Amino acid sequence: MMNKINLIIADDNEDSVEILDYFIEQLPEFEVISTCKDGEQLVQEVMAKSPDLLLVDINMPMINGVDAIKKCLRIKPNLNFIFITGYDEFAVKAFELSALDYIVKPIEKTRLYMALERAKNSIGIDKNQSKKPGEQLKRLPVKFNGSTYYIPIDQIIFIEKSGKKCLIYTQSRVYETYENISDIYMYLNPSVFSQTHRSYIVNLQKVSHITPKNETYLVYFLEIDEYAHISKLKIQDVQKQLHQLMTN
Repeated sequence: MMNKINLIIADDNEDSVEILDYFIEQLPEFEVISTCKDGEQLVQEVMAKSPDLLLVDINMPMINGVDAIKKCLRIKPNLNFIFITGYDEFAVKAFELSALDYIVKPIEKTRLYMALERAKNSIGIDKNQSKKPGEQLKRLPVKFNGSTYYIPIDQIIFIEKSGKKCLIYTQSRVYETYENISDIYMYLNPSVFSQTHRSYIVNLQKVSHITPKNETYLVYFLEIDEYAHISKLKIQDVQKQLHQLMTN
């Protein structure tokens, strides 16, 4: 019998809780075991029920979500949690605490399911069998114009932020999405993909050569004629990663 991932939702907004609960009900591998309206109640529920995963709003009464998570981590250091909030200025704090993900409201089903898939990988449970913790997704789900595209991750050459869109380059086509580039990066293997610039993510296995140009570096690829950029601040890290890929 399949083990379920027990989770707690903490949000003082009843509509948000209802939406989350409805979306999660459609996933048989997850079970909501409790909902909380403030950070203090969340800490008490974690102590009492020892959940696998938390979905936590940041702006809550009594104790905010960030401080509540800090207290929870003292109780259960390996706790998995995802922040869901109406504000994006807390993202740095969230990832300093090693949040699995950070979702900005309004909550979209596809975006939530991407985060929960990441949680499954981290916790080590799949729909049919246990997964090794840290196992990567094989396809990247991205949404555009009402459709969801499932892009094989090993076919992604590089990703470019262009205005409000992200362009995902493969050998056969370019996919467009309004997903944030930092959100996409969270679903990629950091030993293979590098965020070489605030506007670029590069698949290091596809790199042909790197050429300096003025104050930046241009990176070219084996399969397409397009190029990406590497910032001066990132060039040494990229070269180190490339060396590791070649020697491993």
